Amino acid sequence: MRIIGMIPARLESSRLPQKALIDIEGLPMVIHTCKRAQLSGILNDVYLVTDNVAIKDAGESYNIKCLMTGDHVSSTDRLGEACRDIDCDVIVNIQGDEPLVNPDHIDKVLEPIINDPMVTITVGITPFSKKNSYSDIKIVKDLNDNILYMSRNDIPSYYNNLKNIDMYKLCTIVPFKKELLLDFSTWEETPLELAEDNHFLRILENGVKIRAVEIENAKISVDTKDDLEEVRRLMKKDQIKLQYMSC
Repeated sequence: MRIIGMIPARLESSRLPQKALIDIEGLPMVIHTCKRAQLSGILNDVYLVTDNVAIKDAGESYNIKCLMTGDHVSSTDRLGEACRDIDCDVIVNIQGDEPLVNPDHIDKVLEPIINDPMVTITVGITPFSKKNSYSDIKIVKDLNDNILYMSRNDIPSYYNNLKNIDMYKLCTIVPFKKELLLDFSTWEETPLELAEDNHFLRILENGVKIRAVEIENAKISVDTKDDLEEVRRLMKKDQIKLQYMSC
């Protein structure tokens, strides 16, 4: 089984302009993500995938393989184009705004898709307690660890004041079987996808089960200025960066 990591990145961002190239400890944010993905023990190769020449140039200046695509409505649509001519069985979508991604988490989220032929897509999830954080996608799962729903609202609700139901958020480490990713790129946007601004709902709305894999201590993605400041603070103490940059 050939497994490829793909890091989609675009320059435009409504909440944090040009965030892919924002400096964190001397490297553009997306370069941290790529370098950390390269530390995975399972990925056979890693590509930075973009429609922006400045991002491509930045990637190539750090010896990262780059693929150019057209404009797309979502990162997964972008990877659907990028993977067509790549020899692989599984593509792992690792969002470019995850500069603190842990390579061990990538490997763990891949385990079900490697070991169970019935699993065509998995996602990382992590315990989460922050309330009313609309930049974070929360999930609920069934008793077999398949995703039931995802929302930017806090789910499950605490209508009955139950205290023993955990809340989880999505970590954007998402391995796809190549066939599913190619199918995804042909599907129209779906109602819940548009309502929640979350393209992974397109998969659920088309009847595909998504297996959730819990990972501990996953760090935040960068979506806002506050996120960026927190990531910069965490990066100063981060140990994984020592494996790919001089500090």
